[in-house]
Amino acid sequence: MTDTRRRVKVYTLNEDRQWDDRGTGHVSSGYVERLKGMSLLVRAESDGSLLLESKINPNTAYQKQQEDEKFLTDLFAQLTDEATDEEKRQELVNFLKEFCAFSQTLQPQNRDAFFKTLSNMGILPALEVILGMDDTQVRSAATDIFSYLVEYNPSMVREFVMQEAQQNDDVSKKLTEQKITSKDILLINLIIEHMICDTDPELGGAVQLMGLLRTLVDPENMLATANKTEKTEFLGFFYKHCMHVLTAPLLANTTEDKPSKDDFQTAQLLALVLELLTFCVEHHTYHIKNYIINKDILRRVLVLMASKHAFLALCALRFKRKIIGLKDEFYNRYIMKSFLFEPVVKAFLNNGSRYNLMNSAIIEMFEFIRVEDIKSLTAHVIENYWKALEDVDYVQTFKGLKLRFEQQRERQDNPKLDSMRSILRNHRYRRDARTLEDEEEMWFNTDEDDMEDGEAVVSPSDKTKNDDDIMDPISKFMERKKLKESEEKEVLLKTNLSGRQSPSFKLSLSSGTKTNLTSQSSAANLPGSPGSPGSPGSPGSPGSIPKNTSQTAAITTKGGLVGLVDYPDDDDDDDEDEDKEDTLPLSKKAKFDS
Repeated sequence: MTDTRRRVKVYTLNEDRQWDDRGTGHVSSGYVERLKGMSLLVRAESDGSLLLESKINPNTAYQKQQEDEKFLTDLFAQLTDEATDEEKRQELVNFLKEFCAFSQTLQPQNRDAFFKTLSNMGILPALEVILGMDDTQVRSAATDIFSYLVEYNPSMVREFVMQEAQQNDDVSKKLTEQKITSKDILLINLIIEHMICDTDPELGGAVQLMGLLRTLVDPENMLATANKTEKTEFLGFFYKHCMHVLTAPLLANTTEDKPSKDDFQTAQLLALVLELLTFCVEHHTYHIKNYIINKDILRRVLVLMASKHAFLALCALRFKRKIIGLKDEFYNRYIMKSFLFEPVVKAFLNNGSRYNLMNSAIIEMFEFIRVEDIKSLTAHVIENYWKALEDVDYVQTFKGLKLRFEQQRERQDNPKLDSMRSILRNHRYRRDARTLEDEEEMWFNTDEDDMEDGEAVVSPSDKTKNDDDIMDPISKFMERKKLKESEEKEVLLKTNLSGRQSPSFKLSLSSGTKTNLTSQSSAANLPGSPGSPGSPGSPGSPGSIPKNTSQTAAITTKGGLVGLVDYPDDDDDDDEDEDKEDTLPLSKKAKFDS
């Protein structure tokens, strides 16, 4: 039987209208004979004692809902009431935290109804009040409750803070007309302030709050409808009302050439701020771009490259690397105008010859500029920092940047040369497969009588090809190839002339065209050579070799003869095939052998 029990916290309302903690237990349902019906049972998780036994009455469902709403209303009222005792408020906050934790075990539809009820009853305004209190334990519990709400539905939280900002703007406008000043305290700004003012040496609370802020500003979980886009509206609100609060510690600590405060806790806090700003650079568009350029944020961030804490300097470098990775010319012009490579080059030189993460990260950034061929940044780096970097020879990154720069200058000075390179890169000779088939068919249909011996076979497409399209390098290559083939033929024929006998053989040319020649055809133009009429080795002459003698195949490569292969003496079929080949023209014979 499946165990359907769930862990719950049991509170009972006493005579003084105060909630008493009865303990934690597991709730289940079952038939109770004493109550004559199905009942809810809660047994303590410590000893199994019965904490609650209540009969389920379907007729009281609406009444139960009314009681729940009244209970939540009283709960939030007591939490926000300044007269509430601190110990009592802490108990109520912990109860609400347990209540939200219990909701994680509900089915999705029940969990949706639960959080919608909390939202309708005013949980977010109540949290805003609680987060503004001085009690750290109460604020910590309120932060946990807020995290449940953000994880469940960040759009609900964003909608609340935007409505709150709109109401504050309306109130501020009226107060301005009455010449009264007002301090706007928004829920999301409270979260940022608590992140900045975290007193924990490990900044555990700040890390948690930074994660919640990243979820709220993440465009991936923002809704888009036909009438409005949540991304546009919320990011516009965030950069108008909240970004200055987030960047305040960064701007306050980078007014000079080095960080004003460089202790470990401040460095950790600034690293968290930079992590969130880097996330904004990656996921936001013109909002963060306008803010960085108008507020000169990158220059302030690069001041942190002089920090004694390596992790903070790397965070600053990563922020700039993310900006360069966008390959946005607006950013590039801003970097060049403010000479924002100077802090990076200075940090690289100060690092010296040490092979560490800082060294690798800086080289990787310049390597990215070289590989991606970001022309404006390449020229800026070489023109302004080459003297400082030219002696770095353990990597080829900076010399590669110099080469890129020189190539750019060469293209600018000789625009025709650049266009010619493009033509050479894009020039290709392509022939359709169907054209090749048609040419082969035409060649086989050609009458032998129409062709003279030794006449070169030229395809129709080659005949019609314009001579201007044939490039000089190709022509020179073909001439060298033909000259090499002719030299190999002469070497082979000289080798054959040195022998006393001329058995039938096959000649394989290194040009790739496999032309098989018999002894008669190969020696036809060599008077007095073996195999010519009247020579001792010719057929019908005295001393001629009969056909049934063993034949030898000479295999040649570029270096001449390689080896000999003997064939059986009684291979008469091969002799008949060779006799048939003798009757074919030389060009078609080469075609068949290939």
